[in-house]
Amino acid sequence: MLIPWGDWLVALAISLREPILTILLPIIAGYIIQAIRKVYPWAALFLSQRRVEMMLEAAVGYGLNAVQGAAKGKILSAKVAVPVIAKGAQYVIDTAPPAVIKAAGGADGIAARMFRKIDLDDSASEANVLVPAQERIGADMVSADDLRDADWMARG
Repeated sequence: MLIPWGDWLVALAISLREPILTILLPIIAGYIIQAIRKVYPWAALFLSQRRVEMMLEAAVGYGLNAVQGAAKGKILSAKVAVPVIAKGAQYVIDTAPPAVIKAAGGADGIAARMFRKIDLDDSASEANVLVPAQERIGADMVSADDLRDADWMARG
């Protein structure tokens, strides 16, 4: 005599489907949420770093276009590199969201990263390019906070 085990198992599975799903779905959802919580900081870090890199590319491009004698792919002298870095960094400070500026290390961090990205001649150094550029960013130009405050006051 044959016992219909397959039919019996199918009937049992169908009858227990709702209670099993009621118990298992919250457990599975909990594990998924824990996994997302563990991955989220890494994903946010990756996205913010990518955004910082995009911002730096825009800063370098702006600086190269804004300064006479500078061009992409051209080796820059210290005399030309200082305004390229200063103008590019100020452009980013004026246009980028504060969180991205903070992730890049503020004005000094942006200038330092731009210093590493541009091609400099042999006479250029941190002392005669980066330091003067950082001083120009703070002294000659308006900060992003000042611009936001002015915009807020203009709107009333």
